[in-house]
Amino acid sequence: MKNKNLIIYTSVITLITAITLFIPYQDLSIIKLLRIVFGSIFILFLPGYILTMTFFDEKEIDFLERFALSFALSISVVPLLSFYFNLIWIRINEVSVFLITLFVIVINLVYITFFKDKKLWILK
Repeated sequence: MKNKNLIIYTSVITLITAITLFIPYQDLSIIKLLRIVFGSIFILFLPGYILTMTFFDEKEIDFLERFALSFALSISVVPLLSFYFNLIWIRINEVSVFLITLFVIVINLVYITFFKDKKLWILK
């Protein structure tokens, strides 16, 4: 399974981000450092990277294009979804942005894992 490493890396980054988000001692410098590093990867890179994996095959674009598109898609998708969820009275805070980003990542990982390479019965 070629997406196994992608799922493992995404799970590790998500888990470390969640731990640093919900840990009670956030005034320690090492916790702040871990939260900034893994939170930045989780918010600014990971959703866009998963979206580029959804939209493009591995042979369509190279790594540098995928890397640049990852930041651009993440910076555009996460705030847009956060503002749309704010319209339905879900406040924009750390937990809601974490859950919205996690939702985007999980939905796209499910699509990549189960449906991307398969022909849909609608297209037959």
